[in-house]
Amino acid sequence: MRPTRIVSAVTALALSAVLAQVAPAYAAHVSCGQVITQSTTLDSDVGPCPNNGIIVGADNITLNLNGYRVFGTAGPGDRAGVYVFRRSGVTVRNGTVSNFDGGVVIEGGSNNTVANVVARDNIGRGTGAQRTIYGDGIAILSSVDNLVVSSRAINNGPFAGIGVYSAVDIDHPRQTTGVSSGNVLEGNQISDNIRARDGSLNNPEASGVRFEPGGSNNTARNNQMLRNGIDGIQIFSGGGGHVVENNLIHGNGFFRTAVRRGNGITLFRGNADNLIRNNRITRNADSGIWVQGPAGANPGSVRNRILDNYVVGNVALPSIVNVNFSPHFDLNDRNPDCDANVWFGNRYRTANPPCTTAGGQRL
Repeated sequence: MRPTRIVSAVTALALSAVLAQVAPAYAAHVSCGQVITQSTTLDSDVGPCPNNGIIVGADNITLNLNGYRVFGTAGPGDRAGVYVFRRSGVTVRNGTVSNFDGGVVIEGGSNNTVANVVARDNIGRGTGAQRTIYGDGIAILSSVDNLVVSSRAINNGPFAGIGVYSAVDIDHPRQTTGVSSGNVLEGNQISDNIRARDGSLNNPEASGVRFEPGGSNNTARNNQMLRNGIDGIQIFSGGGGHVVENNLIHGNGFFRTAVRRGNGITLFRGNADNLIRNNRITRNADSGIWVQGPAGANPGSVRNRILDNYVVGNVALPSIVNVNFSPHFDLNDRNPDCDANVWFGNRYRTANPPCTTAGGQRL
């Protein structure tokens, strides 16, 4: 069964459960930077906002965008479109958040939901003194057990369509500390996130989904990750236990012209115990599934289970030779003899080393 069919059934159930639990919301005119403390339904667009759009200031309330748009200005420095800071049980749904440094930002919270939101054109820019914070369509920072469901993240950067960050990450300054865990990304379309730090298309580093250093036990399920600047999904060091299953990961990595092209799924060294299962990974610019091996005293990505994926037609562009990322295959494990990674039942065209092909089928 193709992942797109799985998306429609499972996501519909997840979304109906979310909508059944939301509290009544009352129509209100909201201004830029306003703090809301009760369930609210927008009656108009909000913006252009130069310094935060809407700030959620209470637990267990719903912000119903009601089909309207919350939008920033043309330049950087607009911070978050919807900012959920140290809140629990909040639902943000049904509208568009655009042109901020970060679209919807959950920081230091738990059990919040983002549903049916379009987060687009949210771009953090600059370095040094000109640097802005965020850089994602939807960002989860030092937060646990949140749900992002049936949403779209389009043309955000420079980091990700949807990014999950923990306290050890230095690229996202924040007011909270702690590990992001138990977050679920379900049934989203994460596409065309291709912007670089300067807002251009010059060597973009934006991926579809980033599970950044230190996070654990987060899930990306039944999503479509399409045409993002570098990797479809990245799993960084210092954590693990993530689940990546039933996703369609296609056409990523075509915009990166320095250092390397982009992979379908990248597991960087120093993480472990991830489950990569039943994904359809096709025509990404570099490898389909790429697992980084050890370097000196730094261990590779180990004890992962990579099962029953369809990984075909990757390495779609001529690869950039790089000591850390070469050579290039549909299935690619850079640990000696796969170390303690289990590869089984995958379908592929190219693979290296042979231990990646156990129980699989070469097409």
